[in-house]
Amino acid sequence: MTSLTPGSQHLLSHLGILSDDSQFVEVDTKWWCTVAMIVFADLMCFVETVFLMSDAVKQGGLGAIWSILSLLLSLAVGFIFLKRSTYPEYVFLFACLLVLVFPFDSILSTMALSALLARRSGQRRSIVAIVIATAIAVFAQVRDTLQPLKRSVWAVFFAKPRADTAHDPIVLASSITTMRVTAIIAALVSVLIATLIGLHIRSRANLKAETLKANAAQTQANNLQTSLSNQQLSDAIAAEAHDTLAHTLSLVALNANALTIQTGKLAKLVRSNHQTGSDDTLTALVDQTKRESEQIRSQAAQAVNEAHTVIDMLRDPQAAVNALAASDETSLSRATLQELLASSTDNGTRLSTWIDINQLSELNENIGKVAYRAIQEGLTNARKHAPGAPVSLEVTARPEAGIHVHLINPVVHNVPNGPAQGNGGAGLPGLTERVHTAGGNCSYGLDQRGQFNLEVSLPWIAK
Repeated sequence: MTSLTPGSQHLLSHLGILSDDSQFVEVDTKWWCTVAMIVFADLMCFVETVFLMSDAVKQGGLGAIWSILSLLLSLAVGFIFLKRSTYPEYVFLFACLLVLVFPFDSILSTMALSALLARRSGQRRSIVAIVIATAIAVFAQVRDTLQPLKRSVWAVFFAKPRADTAHDPIVLASSITTMRVTAIIAALVSVLIATLIGLHIRSRANLKAETLKANAAQTQANNLQTSLSNQQLSDAIAAEAHDTLAHTLSLVALNANALTIQTGKLAKLVRSNHQTGSDDTLTALVDQTKRESEQIRSQAAQAVNEAHTVIDMLRDPQAAVNALAASDETSLSRATLQELLASSTDNGTRLSTWIDINQLSELNENIGKVAYRAIQEGLTNARKHAPGAPVSLEVTARPEAGIHVHLINPVVHNVPNGPAQGNGGAGLPGLTERVHTAGGNCSYGLDQRGQFNLEVSLPWIAK
């Protein structure tokens, strides 16, 4: 149906049938509509052809061959509507051509007109198609009335009752002119009905499309409103954090710095007294206090920087994505693990370790970050709930076995919240969620000896 010559395509484009300025209309084609159209078109064309064959077969010759060919074609002509959604223009033109060439009923072209009007918009296209369909319908109906009365379908409706329909001649109840006028009116009405049906289908399809667009726009607006609300909430959290957390930590850093200065002055005073024979124990105590105050100042300054990082993450979601991504500083490696353990021992943690790690350079970076955070959270949790107590840490990492972290520390009962280690805060539950998201397992709690255990298992490759 698409093999038209360039000249024919140019002519049809000039007429408006194949113009490119019309819009495609998405129509939900129902299978039962297709079946009904095929059956009805075949039936009407078959009936029209059977009337033509009544005398042609008896006479023989080319007329009989042509009649038989038309009859066989009438049984399959309705299947062109299978392509009406993809090629409505060509289906319409082909249907019109079939009605012109073969003695088929014009219902074929009028149904094709409905399919075309439903799926293609454009005023010029619609007008041209309606004019062509009207001409074809009038031609087909008038052609039937021009046939001998025994070959005319319209003659059956206008014939007088007969006693013997096989042998009595057909006598019209009215004039042939009346019959032809009625046929023309019927052709015009059929085109009008087909036009209205096609436009109705098109309007419903356009309404459905506009409804979908409106719903999509409403959904997008709701998403934007949610994003705006979330952004406003993030800004409010950032402002609150800046007014409270950052301010408080800044005061801690300031006070720690002042303590460092004061202990320095005290150290000078003690040394001057030492020259006169003072106790060396006091000097050692002052030096230790100075080191500890320096650690407080350094840690508080680091906490201030981390607070500002969190504030920036709240204000800028993209910055949050970048900050939360795995990096060399937050992924498990020999260097980061050594630095983390050294930091814990420097802060007074009595640490006993068993480290068996291999091929960490091949470890998935996201898995490495979760493993690093697991060790960090375990050490932080032990230092918080069991300060000064010995901590046992086992870390194994191999491609064939994955990563296993096991941390044990006793529970110190004279520390607030000590016995309820891991139950009151959000650190370990949050760690458990991250481990499960990465495809691993995390468990923690007291064992039979009353010691707190944290176990984390992670796959080598993220699931």
